[in-house]
Amino acid sequence: MGRRRGEIEEVLRRVFFSGHRSEYIVYILDRTPEGESLKAIPADSIDDVRGGYIYTKGNVIPFHRVLEVRDVKGRVIYTRKK
Repeated sequence: MGRRRGEIEEVLRRVFFSGHRSEYIVYILDRTPEGESLKAIPADSIDDVRGGYIYTKGNVIPFHRVLEVRDVKGRVIYTRKK
């Protein structure tokens, strides 16, 4: 029996496979030695979404770091519950 997908995985897969990736932006919590900040990742730069991770050129981002997904008009598609 397969595992149940979480809400963030469903949203990211919908965006990734929509054929309209250029219309979405994924906001993640970016951790650097200087501290934490909000980083925008255009969805068309995402190479894959699987196994709890977002794959981009040279980066693997766990789903738990995704804070928000918006369309290019600024409408919130997903926001992490606090």
